[in-house]
Amino acid sequence: MMRSAMVLVVGICVLVFSTFSVFAGRSVPRSLVPQMFLYEEKPEMAQPTTVPGSVTWSIDMRTDANGRSDPVVQAHIAVPTRRLTAVLTLERNADPSVSASHLIELSFQIAPGFKGGGIYSLQRMSMKATESDRGEALIAVPAKVTDNLYMLALNDLPEARARNLELLERQWIDLPIFYQNGKRALLTLEKGADGERIFNQAIQAWTAKDLAAAAAGNAQ
Repeated sequence: MMRSAMVLVVGICVLVFSTFSVFAGRSVPRSLVPQMFLYEEKPEMAQPTTVPGSVTWSIDMRTDANGRSDPVVQAHIAVPTRRLTAVLTLERNADPSVSASHLIELSFQIAPGFKGGGIYSLQRMSMKATESDRGEALIAVPAKVTDNLYMLALNDLPEARARNLELLERQWIDLPIFYQNGKRALLTLEKGADGERIFNQAIQAWTAKDLAAAAAGNAQ
């Protein structure tokens, strides 16, 4: 009886270890419905307020003045309880007069009654592997175009360009902002399965165009 019990325990341990090893070698499945959260600073509270929202990813083709098309990544963000919507756009810079490898645009639409009074500034865009990570900022210069429109120009130096493209492969995005009333907030977006596929598709196309342009330049 004792021997049979020991064999059974050993068998269970082997099975559990084998199962753990199989799952440990797999990547975590991406969310079918990407998550989105708005974190708002509350001075009287130790932790920020968490407001759930939604994000939908899409990809489009944009044609420049020379007839060349490039993929454009878009995220449509909505936080209904805060009467806040926004569109995040990421595209490769095709204008040689602009010193940037890629351009990120964040356009807000704010309904009357928004408690923050409006958007005062966009600080940066950070990428992270999981929702709980601190994240790492893209190497970029922020600019305020209007009260509701903000841009980030990604550094076009070779090392910075390579690092930014590497960061853009991460699953989560942080967009820290300031409200007009002086309070801080954070938009946190998940790519999910669709967003990851869209980013991969766009990055591959951008990289191919950059390589082709470099080859053409070397041939001259």
